[in-house]
Parts: sequence; C-alpha cells; structure tokens
Amino acid sequence: MKVTSHKVLLRVCTLLLALAASVARASAEAPPAIDKAFVSGLLESAKADKDFREWMLSVRRELHSKPELMYEEVETSKIIQRELKKLDIPFTSGIGKTGVIGVIGTGEEPVIALRADIDALPLEEESGVPFRSQHPGRMHACGHDIHTTMLLGAGRLLKKLESSGELGKGTIKLAFQPAEEGGAGALHIREHLKDIKAIYGFHIWPGVPTGTVASRSGTIMASAAFFKCFFKGKGTHGAMPHLGRDPVVAASAAIQALQTLVSRRTSPLDSSVVSVTQFKAGEAYNVIPDEVMIGGTMRALTEDAMELLVEGARGMVESIGAGYGMTTTCDFMEDVHPITPPVVNSKEAFHFATEVGRMMLGEENVIETEPTMGAEDFSYYTQKADGAFIFLGGGGEYPLHHPKFYADEEV
Repeated sequence: MKVTSHKVLLRVCTLLLALAASVARASAEAPPAIDKAFVSGLLESAKADKDFREWMLSVRRELHSKPELMYEEVETSKIIQRELKKLDIPFTSGIGKTGVIGVIGTGEEPVIALRADIDALPLEEESGVPFRSQHPGRMHACGHDIHTTMLLGAGRLLKKLESSGELGKGTIKLAFQPAEEGGAGALHIREHLKDIKAIYGFHIWPGVPTGTVASRSGTIMASAAFFKCFFKGKGTHGAMPHLGRDPVVAASAAIQALQTLVSRRTSPLDSSVVSVTQFKAGEAYNVIPDEVMIGGTMRALTEDAMELLVEGARGMVESIGAGYGMTTTCDFMEDVHPITPPVVNSKEAFHFATEVGRMMLGEENVIETEPTMGAEDFSYYTQKADGAFIFLGGGGEYPLHHPKFYADEEV
C-alpha cells in the first residue's frame, strides 16, 4: 500500500493520537491492547475535521518564521499556549522557563506522555521558503517546528476523544520541551512527568521517505559530549621557536592521539566517535601563539564507553601537554551542555509503537533502523520510564542542521 502525500499529515498525527489513546484506555496494571477498530476510527475522525490540515500548516509556518534558541523560546511558548487555550486543553507553562505541558483526560492512571521539542538553531536560513525565518541568525533547521505542530494536532484530536467520552479513564500529557539543542531541557520537563507509564517522542529524519517511520528496540541514539581543551605555552617569533613553547605542535599531537581512544581504548564492538571540529590559535603568520584551543564532540552508544572517552581525553591531553611543556585544561562544559545519555527504547514501548504504526501507515512503511551516532535528550525520559523514539520520514534533500534544510510539510 502506497500512502499518498495528502494523507500523510493526518496519518502521522493520528499515529501519535493512537499511541496515546490506546495506552490511556488501558488499565493501570494491564499492558495496552491495540484495538484495531478503535485505531481505524481515529483516522476517520481526523479526516472528518475539514480544516485540520490548513490549521496545522498555518501554525507550522508561523512557528517556522519565528525561530528561537534554547531557553529563549518565549514567542514559541506563547503560540503553543494560545493554541492550547483555543482547544480548551489545560496546561502548565514556564517549565524550564519556556516549556509547556498540556493535560487531557481524567487525571487518573495510566498516564502517557507525548513529547515535542520547540527550540531552533543559530543558523542563517537559506531554504528559500516564503515563510523563512524573520530572525537573522536563527532557523528551524532540525524540524522542531514540525514536531510542535504535530503534537498540537494530536492534542486537538485527543481533546475530541475526551469530549466524546471515548478516551476512558486515563491521562495524556503533551510535553512541549525547550532547549533540546544541547541545553538538556528534558531534565526540567521530566520533573513534571514522574507519574507517567510510558512516553513517546519523534523526529523528522532525512533519508526516510515521507509516509514512513523507522525505529528499533534498544539503543537508537548515542550519548554525546562537547569539549574544549586549552594548551598554554610560551609565544615567540616564528623564526625562533627554541625561545618559546609551541602550543600548536602540542595541540596537533593531541588531535592525532585522541583518535586512539576509539581505535585502541574502546571495544570495536561498541561504536564511538571522537571528532575535533575546532582549532583556534594565533593570527599572525610569523608569531607562535601563547595558547591554542581545540574543541569538538564525542559520541558513544553506552554510558560506560562515554565515561571512558571523557576520562581518557582528560588524561591524554594532560600528559601530552606536559610532554611539550604546556599547561593544559580540558572543559566538557557540563554546566551549559550536559553529557547526554544514549536514547534506549524499551522493548515493550517499541513493539507497541510499531504495531500501531503498521495499522496506520501499512506494514511496508514501518521499518527497523540501525542506531545513529546523533544524540537527543529524549534519553533523560527513557532513563526513568518506558519509552520509544521514532524517526519520521520527510526531511527533504538536505541534512538536519543545514541552512538549506527543508522538511516536507506533508509529513
């Protein structure tokens, strides 16, 4: 069965709706059962809402044109709150400054959460769309405007179920999370989700066709850390290196050595990555600088491997620096960019999500994928509760975090 593009928007929103509603209708003790007739009815109900698609496109384009960086999503939060008020969905705002949690249902168990991230990136948009960013140097280049819109769409459909009495006794929390892009905003939202039975999240994913979803049981996304390491030497004229202590040579040696953390310190069966992406030294052609900074990112599929990388990097930078007569520091910036754990889908939540997905999208449009070394702070939720993170096809030809990234609105 090929899912035509004009149906995809409804089907993905209804997928989120079906996940939440099916769990909420289950008893607090029993595992959720998938009622095929109920799920099919949800899609028909969504189709019957004549202005649903146009409303979603309008909200998405407004969000896209007003991107805001982590913990600064003031206008974005106002838009979310405005739409929740229109839908008569009660909510709590100001969570982690700009986060919002809407609540649908009776307040009784079981409690299920759906999560969307709301922040943008510090990029100048080059997508060429007529509703491009109105804020210079900021862009929704990771699809968070789409995620937010779909969660609002699911909320609209879920509210109808609540009003008709079809939702049953359960409770659904709509979590609009700030600061996913390195700010660990999930930690703030998680404090308000201590009663949940399960949580589901989703992300636009380039390379997966529109109308298709992809996920896997177990680890699906990596742990991530960011670092800056400084090598303090003694500057001198480039013609007289013997009179100084050259931090450029020391930092260059460290860059090469850091790669052995992956090739010689971690197991070849446990994927990890060390990427040095910054090298900042002097400005003059004939002057050896006093100091060099190197920076980058580390990724690993387990927390143990990440701990090995972090401690190994600190020790390696210190010892190499000492060998070259440097004073060194290595900063993992955990006050600004906490080290993110890997995202681990529980077996039960993954199975449930993919079964509902097959009903909504067709067997061939739900695929199992390999883990990615990309990271997501959805991991903080799955540390505490069953959960599943799902990739949604529809990312277009450019990768995430690219200034020309454009998501297919039909998703």
